[in-house]
Amino acid sequence: MKVMKLNGNWKNSVKDLKGSHILNSMRRKILLSLGLIIAGVIARLWLYNIMPATPHIYITLAGIKQPMFMMDVFFVVAAISLVAGRYLGGHFTFIIPLAIMGITDVIIGNTAIFLFTWSGFAMMAAIGHYSTGKSFTTFFGGSIAAVVAYDIWTNFGSWLGWYAHDLNGLLLCYTLAIPFMLWHIVSTMLLLPVMAMPLEGLQEHGHEIISKKAVVSPLMALMAASIISLL
Repeated sequence: MKVMKLNGNWKNSVKDLKGSHILNSMRRKILLSLGLIIAGVIARLWLYNIMPATPHIYITLAGIKQPMFMMDVFFVVAAISLVAGRYLGGHFTFIIPLAIMGITDVIIGNTAIFLFTWSGFAMMAAIGHYSTGKSFTTFFGGSIAAVVAYDIWTNFGSWLGWYAHDLNGLLLCYTLAIPFMLWHIVSTMLLLPVMAMPLEGLQEHGHEIISKKAVVSPLMALMAASIISLL
């Protein structure tokens, strides 16, 4: 009987420790999430007003001369979205980028395709989430793909909103977007390691709030709403 009692106490102790670990993990995630949201809001608003002029380096694409880089503050929210997906996961995957965009858009505004922008960052966060448990090299490579996916998606929204709805309009839209994509890749890949490396040791495999597959449904719903908003 004593052995059974001891075994019961041992099981209860393990259960209590596990519960305490999950609670502490959630507290850390909430604090980190708040920190990322605050940092993202401050950085986006601050950089929005002080970004330097686009450098006078030009390329010609499809007979159109344009700057090689079209600079914006995309990289701030992009890097935070990828970090949120990889290191926090669960509902934080979407809460963090959407909170940053929602708060800052109220102040500096957005365009008619704002849902494409929001869902684009949610897409990036989801791609970051799928890198959980994989090497940092895989995460970095996936992040480049995430930037490209963002630009493909948001420029599809631009095509729906402002260009002729034919093949020529589509090609023109994506041609004019190339300088933005080049800047997005370069700027995000420079910032991402600075933000991600200090968090690399904080991955907690097996303690996600929702599974990787569960991020698909809300993302698809947001993307569908983006398209419907322009129809």
